[in-house]
Amino acid sequence: MLALLGEVLVDLIQESQDPLRLRGVLGGSALNTATTLARLGFPVCFLSEVGEDWVSTWSEEEMRRRGLELRLFRHPAPMPLALVRLDAEGNGEYSFHRPFHLPYRPGPESLRGARVFHFGSLLALEDRVEEGLSLLLQEAEEEGALVSYDPNLRRSPTPKERKRIRAYLDRIDLLKLSLEDAKLLFPEDPVGAVKTLDVPLKVLTLGWEGAMAFLGKETVRLPGKAVRVKDTVGAGDAFTAGLLALLLRKGYGKGNLPRLSLPDLKEILEGAIALSALACTVRGAYLPERGLRSWKARYLGDEEDLARGLPPL
Repeated sequence: MLALLGEVLVDLIQESQDPLRLRGVLGGSALNTATTLARLGFPVCFLSEVGEDWVSTWSEEEMRRRGLELRLFRHPAPMPLALVRLDAEGNGEYSFHRPFHLPYRPGPESLRGARVFHFGSLLALEDRVEEGLSLLLQEAEEEGALVSYDPNLRRSPTPKERKRIRAYLDRIDLLKLSLEDAKLLFPEDPVGAVKTLDVPLKVLTLGWEGAMAFLGKETVRLPGKAVRVKDTVGAGDAFTAGLLALLLRKGYGKGNLPRLSLPDLKEILEGAIALSALACTVRGAYLPERGLRSWKARYLGDEEDLARGLPPL
């Protein structure tokens, strides 16, 4: 099982400006990653928060429809919203409306049986989540789960948030971040600073230029995949799903991640880039079914191959 923690937002994407028209879809970085992993056939447990209005009920029903096992903390508040405006290149500008104020409390044994625990984005930076997330990180360590973190920053972090991020880096096995994240965290030398972090595997996405990974003293860089871009919403989340799926497919976890071979790393990076590119061919973060099936056959093998060759989850 893969367990993921992140916020759930109803994304209201601008369709027109005069008059203002918005299209609503369910979003959130970790949720997008969880959705893709579930659609690829992995058992996925998603930990998050919802409110108690009708939008929260719809959101919960939609997450279950996506095949996710849910462990949700419920707030006496309406559902969070993210208003999204796309620029000419399909990049999103966000306005967040987040009404939750109570401390986040995960349930007991939330990560029991998890081989991977992935977290990140806005939720991981909030004061009210710090204690609950620390409990989950402790449980992940006890379970022997590979711990993955994606900062997914939208702005420069405050000093308190930087301290929190540094503390996360001491407890993770895999850091996935974008070049934009790296510039916000390490403005003087983004790539060099990421390379020297004391994390077993660091993966840096470079937009249309591809991605690079740092494993020990080794560096692997691969180019991007050319596609006709509709928008880039969810591209990084799809990359994360491909990264985690292929690490598991090749039998890597917390114990042997530092021994990841360079040929395997290149194949994993190639597949993650391809899945990210697929996300750019449609509007929104929900990958096209036909393209996802093709990716799965190319990188994970068919259903019989998965049944025979995928290590137990």
